[in-house]
Order: sequence, then C-alpha cells, then structure tokens
Amino acid sequence: MAMLAQSNAVAAAARRAGLDSAKPFGGQGIAPGEFVRIVRPLFETWDAEAVTLSERTADKVHRGLLISFEAAMRCRNPPEVPLKEPTGVLTKDPHLVFSVGARRVIVTFDPRWLTTSTANTTLHEAAQEPLVFSGIGTVASVSEGGQVRISALVFGQPKTLVQAQVDYIQQSILPEPPGLTWMDFRNELSECELSQLHLDRSQKGETVGRKSFALLFDEDEVMPGQIDRDVLTQVSRVVSEYRRDLRVAISSLLFNDRGVAVADLAAHFLAREPALWKTLTVPGLTTLIKTLNLAVSTVSGLSEEQAADLDAAMRETVASYLGCVEVDRKLPLHERLLPGCDDYHLCGAELRLVYSAAKRLLDEANGEDPEAPLSEWRERGLFRTVVWEEDLDRSAVEEEEASALMQAWLNAQPE
Repeated sequence: MAMLAQSNAVAAAARRAGLDSAKPFGGQGIAPGEFVRIVRPLFETWDAEAVTLSERTADKVHRGLLISFEAAMRCRNPPEVPLKEPTGVLTKDPHLVFSVGARRVIVTFDPRWLTTSTANTTLHEAAQEPLVFSGIGTVASVSEGGQVRISALVFGQPKTLVQAQVDYIQQSILPEPPGLTWMDFRNELSECELSQLHLDRSQKGETVGRKSFALLFDEDEVMPGQIDRDVLTQVSRVVSEYRRDLRVAISSLLFNDRGVAVADLAAHFLAREPALWKTLTVPGLTTLIKTLNLAVSTVSGLSEEQAADLDAAMRETVASYLGCVEVDRKLPLHERLLPGCDDYHLCGAELRLVYSAAKRLLDEANGEDPEAPLSEWRERGLFRTVVWEEDLDRSAVEEEEASALMQAWLNAQPE
C-alpha cells in the first residue's frame, strides 16, 4: 500500500487510530477497527487507475499491473490460528481461486494481515462454497497456460444490498422517498450491467418520447469549457444528425444540505415513482456529494436508448464523467439545483449558441469579443454551421427585472 497513490493519507489514518502499521492487525486491540473506520471514505473515492479484470481485459494483463477484481471465489487452505507467515508454497498457503473465461486466477495474500472475522469465519465459509470477494492487487505472474496470479493489496466482501440500505437508513433524517428499489443500492462494481436493465425497461414499453438527462462531472478535474466540448462531441457521436433537436446547459451542481443529511440529498435527487432512468446509486451519489465538487450538464431531447449510448460514450472517453440521471423538473431538488436556461441548441447539423440580451450586454461591458465563441466552434468542425440564437423568454424576464430595479431606484431618490 505504501507504494500507491494516497499512501500518505493511509499512513495518517493509521497514526490517528494508534495502529502500528509495521505489524499485523492481530494483537492491536481496537486500533484496527478504528483504522478501518477512518480510512473507509478514502477507499470509497480512491482514484488509483486499476484495470478491472474481466474477460475483455484478461488477455492484456501483465506482471506488475495494478488490477481490481470481483467474483465468486473459493478459498484453498483456509488459514489456521495462530496466523502464520506464508511459506511461498501454494499447496500450503491460503489463497483464493476463481475463473475469468478460460483463465484460472489465483489471489495470494499474507494471512497475518487479515481481520479476525475474515481469517476465522469468512475464508473458511469460502472453502465450503464460493463467496463473492472484491479487491485490488498487482499481477505477480501470468503463466504460458494463461493462469494469472495476483498479490492482493486489499480484499474483502463487497457491501450487500441489505447493508447499503441499512447504512442509508442510519444516515438519513427524512422519510425514504417513494420510488427507490434495490437497484438504487446496488454495488456499482457488480456484474449487473446497467445496459441490460435499460434494455429490460425498453422491452416493457417504458421508453416514451424525449426526455432530459443530467450528466455529472468532477468539477476539479476539468478546465473551463471542457465539459461543453466533451458533451457536445459525444452527443454528436451518438445522436444521428437528422434526429438532433437537443438543448444543452452546463453549470456547477451545488448541493447544500441546510441541515439535511447528505444521504437524503442523494436519495431525493434520484428517487421518483415511477423510477427515474439513472446510472447512479444512492450510496454512490452520497459519497460523491461528500467528497467532490460537482458540475452538471443537462441534455434535453434524448430517448432513453440515446441516453444509454451517451453514458457509454462518456464513460469510455471522459475521465471526469461520473454518471447521469433523468431530469424531472417536478422534483424540488431538480428544479432548484439544475440549470434552468440552455447554453446550446443542436438543430440538425447546426449548433446554436444561446444568449440573452442582458448576457450579451454584460459580455460587451467586460470587453469580450462577441464573435470569439462562434469562431472557436467553427474551427472545431463538429457542426456544419454555428450561429447565435437569442433566448427571447429569458431576455424578456431580464428586461422586466431590469425595469423593476430601475423603478425601485427611481422611487428611492429624494424628490
């Protein structure tokens, strides 16, 4: 662990817990439990660039590669008390075994570092029947026959749906909103593919008309204008030109708890009856709100199938992208937090940059070149034409507001 990113934070957590990091957990009293409590939020948002081991990636793994894994596994040679140092002989040492396609995978570990329940109970259960384990490790070797051997850095049982729901109940203050299902508490690394869920919904006839979707980003990982470019580029890829009549907006996403638990914010942002289309979970969004500065782009005029394609394209190409959720302006949090005015209008092969009269005047007062945005998008060549489009409704509202302010100022002047 000391060689990986965030190791300073891990070491600091050990010091705070009173844990001797040079010794195994056994015999250190309550310090290991306190260490786990302190370090857990770090691992929930850990951004180490581990390759997920799957049938798609199994042929590309090599020695020294950092990988993540999750599967139902058997334990061979479950550890005995007292826990002993590994001998290096696989037929004697405890290890986990599972398959990825035609490849056999072996996960080795030092049993002296196991928690008591893992060593004495869980691994012995896994010797009798397969149990699901998740973890991160480095590839120690890949044999000519395709066997992959992993040295585990961290492993354990992923949180179950029941545990995730209990955690939410313990953190929340408000009553649970209607429309939440077990899928809203799923393990996001599980093999339950969202695409299959969306396919099932489509087959049931639940994909009707065009909708709006909110795409979330890590705001600290983007440069000014980057979200605009990423979203419009990927939208151009997944939506056919002749079907484009889309509106796009970008802004910061400022969750303010105001005495409400973060878990409640996440739940009420994602819950509705009937269920919203989404790729985020309540536990996942709770962690994002706690740990990141978020930005959002709303895209209006997509079908659910197009939203699924856009989500897949964003995950493949945009590192700052976090997930998306269907927008319903009748939900108080959506109405309050999501941008209410569009920045772009995609109409066929034409990109229209939306402006209001007041914004245009403000930009000119700040000395900005009004033609610069048009030139920038024309140079990118994504769209056949790039033009301005005035938001007449917004201009009218701004004019009324300006008139009211002016009238209030005149009324305040002495006669």
